[in-house]
Amino acid sequence: MKNYRFIKEAFLLMVIVSMFVSCAEEVENPSFDSDELPRIFGWEQLYGTNIEDSLKIAVQVSPSDGVTYSWTLDGVEVSTEPTFEYLFDDPKTYEVHLAIERNGVPNTRTATVEVNQPFVPKDYAKMMVGFLTSAGSISDVDFSSLTHLVISSAVVDEVAFPETIVDTTFADAMNIPQIVQSAHNAGVYVMLDVTDDMAAITGGGLYGDVTFFDAVADADKRAKVLETIMKFAVDNQLDGVNFYLNDTWGGPGSLDAAAIGAFYAAVPDYLPEGPGPDGEFFYSVSVPGGWTTSLLSPLAAVERIDWVNIQPYRYEDLSPTSHSPGWAFTSLADTWIGLGVPAEKIVGGFPAFGLKYDMPTDGTVVGWGNLWMFATYHTYKEILSMDAEAYSKNMLSVDDGLFYDGHPAVTEKANAVLSQGYGGMMMWSIESDTKDPETSLLKAAYSALGNN
Repeated sequence: MKNYRFIKEAFLLMVIVSMFVSCAEEVENPSFDSDELPRIFGWEQLYGTNIEDSLKIAVQVSPSDGVTYSWTLDGVEVSTEPTFEYLFDDPKTYEVHLAIERNGVPNTRTATVEVNQPFVPKDYAKMMVGFLTSAGSISDVDFSSLTHLVISSAVVDEVAFPETIVDTTFADAMNIPQIVQSAHNAGVYVMLDVTDDMAAITGGGLYGDVTFFDAVADADKRAKVLETIMKFAVDNQLDGVNFYLNDTWGGPGSLDAAAIGAFYAAVPDYLPEGPGPDGEFFYSVSVPGGWTTSLLSPLAAVERIDWVNIQPYRYEDLSPTSHSPGWAFTSLADTWIGLGVPAEKIVGGFPAFGLKYDMPTDGTVVGWGNLWMFATYHTYKEILSMDAEAYSKNMLSVDDGLFYDGHPAVTEKANAVLSQGYGGMMMWSIESDTKDPETSLLKAAYSALGNN
């Protein structure tokens, strides 16, 4: 009986194996028409490698019979092999392009290659700080004309973000790792800007929006804000943070200078190590001009602050005039020096935007409550589109005047930095400027400071 059972089970096993073999024999390789598109699989949009290592890109192509390959770097063919392998000479950003063809049918792919090297900060005579907002991208940045790049901004707003208090989701679309690596390859430091909500183009505060102050005025919330910010900075290999308490007015009695001072004084306890001098992680602040200076004045007593970005612009008036006059540049610097900030820690700001006045002619009285109806801001790029020679001027005769900082104003302010011993200059904001070397404000300032 046992033998019968064994024979039966063996017979069934042979039948099953035979069925699998038959099925396997029936499967055939897929066939492709001669004019079918050769598809590319396993392609990425961004590749990275260290300068001492070769980059290898292995993709799958189907159908692959008879396919020819052409790999180019920045438009120059470097390989015709199916797999790309290359050792780069220079640490920079490249464009790699793959073109394949099968029986006259082409297909292509393009990607960015970031070749990295150890971060070695560039030497400079004076700081040139540039702010890049989430409205811009890495393609807007001329790293050769910067010493410090500040990415703006992580917004402190407990109402909108009750769990984290700080919103860092702006970074999701900006590709922070690529920006940091490109900056470091160019010897440029990268920092994070921490702010309230801001007005587009100008970076000014929104009236009555004091969410930043409300959060940091509370000791527990302040600790959570600083812990969140520093973790983000470390995770993204940033070199410092800049705090811009850009709205200091929510009505009489809404803010307290002592609470603001306590916040600035608490920051150093949370700073990680960084690549700055002696392993320093940079700590800077931005301050607007105008009558709110007294509320921010306690920061002058915080020695750990590396520099103060002053903003002597957005000085609107009821009569058409410059919103960023030269006198305001030195006046605001003198104010902070008088409060105790050393001259070498003053970084003077200039705008990459202008203010256009179009005053009413129907008898309407213009006051502070309705000025916004007759005064509008425009980016420097827009201004250049109105007049290709605008870089050589500071005002265009458009409506009742379009006032901005062209090369003459930037040079004048750079000369003030040099003569007064300030630490450098800063520009708001990079994406509003142009990278054209002949017209760029950033490049003009960088050169005027003696950094070339």
